[in-house]
Amino acid sequence: MCGRFAIGETEGEDWQHWLDPDPESDWPLEDWPSGRWNIAPTEGIGMLRLHEGRRKLSVARWGLVPHWWRKPLSIFRMTTFNARSEEAAAKPAFRDSWARHRCVIPAIGYYEWTGKTGAKTPWFVTMRRNTPGFFFAGLWAEAMIDGKTLLSCTILTTEANRATRHLHPRSPVVLGEEDVGSWLSGRGDPSALMRPIPDERVEFWEVDTRVGQVRNDGPELIERVGLAV
Repeated sequence: MCGRFAIGETEGEDWQHWLDPDPESDWPLEDWPSGRWNIAPTEGIGMLRLHEGRRKLSVARWGLVPHWWRKPLSIFRMTTFNARSEEAAAKPAFRDSWARHRCVIPAIGYYEWTGKTGAKTPWFVTMRRNTPGFFFAGLWAEAMIDGKTLLSCTILTTEANRATRHLHPRSPVVLGEEDVGSWLSGRGDPSALMRPIPDERVEFWEVDTRVGQVRNDGPELIERVGLAV
């Protein structure tokens, strides 16, 4: 599951080089979500997709609205910020996007909670890496709502590995840099890419409960309040 995540500071040249958008792309985009540490569903998030054969950066609503939805967004009640990778190819909300509209969503980590309601412990889950961040596998869609085009997306999930399954039985799908091109283009077997962060590269630690409030944001939210695991 992935209901909150952090993208950190993304405007530097290292991120631009890592994302490798088409040279004609504006960087950063005017509404690109840089400096974000507590992103929640329905907010705008950054994604990388293929558009006319080129790697294009876009900002999309987190929570996919299928292309066939024509009613006001105010009555949209589907929970679509995550999509189970095992089911997405057959689910009406996701199947067209699975076939044609894939994306990757850059991040530096995501949050999970454990414990009983009212006393939950938040955890920040990240990956040991030598890059600015990592990529979630995602799907995107365009819908025409009230005469305007709405771009939206979802993060794919899979079964959690041993390292994090005690936090939650599901995990976002994390792509290696070598897999991004195959995923975006649809080459090969997509199910073979539906993997969580490898156990040996997972790192997580307890963070402050302030992350539970969407209005709170800032790098202090990912600071350790307990021992790293």
